[in-house]
Amino acid sequence: MSRSRSRLILSALFAFGLAIPAQGADTTPEIRAQLVPKRSTVLSSQIAAQISELPLREGDSFSEGQKLVAFDCGIQRARLAKANAQETATRKTYEVKSKLNTLNSIGVLEVETAAAEHAMAEAEQQMAREIAAHCVVTAPFAGRVGPVEVKRFQSVAEGQKLLEILDPTELEAEMLVPSSWLKWLKPGFALEIGIEETGRKYPAKVSRLSPRIDPVSQSIRVFAVIDGKFPDLLPGMSGRALVAAPN
Repeated sequence: MSRSRSRLILSALFAFGLAIPAQGADTTPEIRAQLVPKRSTVLSSQIAAQISELPLREGDSFSEGQKLVAFDCGIQRARLAKANAQETATRKTYEVKSKLNTLNSIGVLEVETAAAEHAMAEAEQQMAREIAAHCVVTAPFAGRVGPVEVKRFQSVAEGQKLLEILDPTELEAEMLVPSSWLKWLKPGFALEIGIEETGRKYPAKVSRLSPRIDPVSQSIRVFAVIDGKFPDLLPGMSGRALVAAPN
């Protein structure tokens, strides 16, 4: 489920809870909460090439720096080898002409031309290195694989989405609360999150508040960090925020 869709669901649930209170029940609105990963991203291809390795599948775990995708980069590596050779040739030419210039055997213009050609060769070499560096996609952090959008041996375009990754060990509870709670709800406020999928309650602390209040529902988005490591929790789980308002 996308982040924007989950926010719409939270908004609808919040508005519904305010609009139809149960008779004789506590007037405190039911606060719905949804777990989202603190770290998640979509990895895309930085080059146009064919996928040669795709070792992991959705749900697999990986460590930071681990190879997630590799491309067939024969052409890119050949271009790098060519750029390295051109850099070596132009550097030696520049060095020879510099020595000849000290002996007054050639003019300054020839030396400056050789220097410019070497500078261009260095730039081409650096460009080829950068392109070749994208032949392997590594994990920026440890986590698990989400939806995989490509297959091995598939040819992809530059910028094409490859796969999603996330860190399920650090979760936040995202919720909407009445804006009137801002009088006392601050970062560091302790609460509990009751998760429906597990039937358990988990300690949490408010980590940050949205800078904007929704003028229609008079609510504000709040994020709370789950306080501890709980392997049974997964992103997308939902439940209720159990908030004890101060008297």
